[in-house]
Amino acid sequence: MIIVKPTTFVHVDYDADLLSRLVGEALERVAMPSDSKITVEIDESLSTNRVRVIELEPIKLEVESGAVEDYKQPRTIGELPASIAFTRLLLEVLDRQSVDFGAPELDVEPTRAHRMAWNVNLFGRTSRLGLRIHRPRYLYNFRNRHGFSDAADRAFDELWSSDNLTWAEMQSMSDAVADEAPRT
Repeated sequence: MIIVKPTTFVHVDYDADLLSRLVGEALERVAMPSDSKITVEIDESLSTNRVRVIELEPIKLEVESGAVEDYKQPRTIGELPASIAFTRLLLEVLDRQSVDFGAPELDVEPTRAHRMAWNVNLFGRTSRLGLRIHRPRYLYNFRNRHGFSDAADRAFDELWSSDNLTWAEMQSMSDAVADEAPRT
């Protein structure tokens, strides 16, 4: 069961039924059971694009309206951005549910560099599931946290192309290149 809140939007021209359908497609894409209980809370008052997992059982996702907004038509749903956001969030849920992955607890905020490394991996996996992702955007963001170096680029490539890294491996890769990054 998928619940989208609010059911009626005031500040943006979003449709809860369309958002629910896109969450359902993301469930299928990541091979989660179609009967998974998911609540998606859209904060339409914020045009930024932050997303996060709030709860794992039942699954509760928090999405700022900019994360599902059409790239060319502000204040309307973009099916591609919404599909990317929901797929990325559900992959994070799967990671967090996996004992082998070893994710931090929901109330523990990773460092920005560690979070960036995990995001690179999540977006790389989302890309391999068939969604069109602008890879250079994430490479640039990764370099901003880990330095503009060959070592950082190699770490990015491994994070982007791997399907089964653990949280500890991602942290280690992030730390190794962040330690080499020049300080300004």
